[in-house]
Amino acid sequence: MPPVVRRLPAYEPPVGGPVFVPLPRPRPVWVPEVLPPSPALDAARLFSVVFEVLDGRRSARLLREVAVPGLAARLGAGVRPASTRMVRPPRVCHPARFVGELSVTVRRGERVLAVAARVEYRGGRWWFTAFTVL
Repeated sequence: MPPVVRRLPAYEPPVGGPVFVPLPRPRPVWVPEVLPPSPALDAARLFSVVFEVLDGRRSARLLREVAVPGLAARLGAGVRPASTRMVRPPRVCHPARFVGELSVTVRRGERVLAVAARVEYRGGRWWFTAFTVL
């Protein structure tokens, strides 16, 4: 059967008549969701607890209150009597809402060392999940 050809309706606008131009639709406005800030983080207190344990001034059991179990065991094994003090206040960066990355410069004896750590907020408190002396 041969194809059927039909005439199309006129598609040109009428000459001299009003021209209808459709207005663009308003685009939805994107409003970013405002998240509450991270819970308060006292980095100096957290670091001082670890340094007091590493210096032998406090019991290694205290690490269980500020560090995850595997890290607390590793830090508790590295206790050496010395005097550690912070040279400058700790620096804090929050890459995510319940995560903090901390760094501090410390003096231990005659040496100046850099310490980097990662903390996470779980169960209503901040916990060390990584601790590195550089």
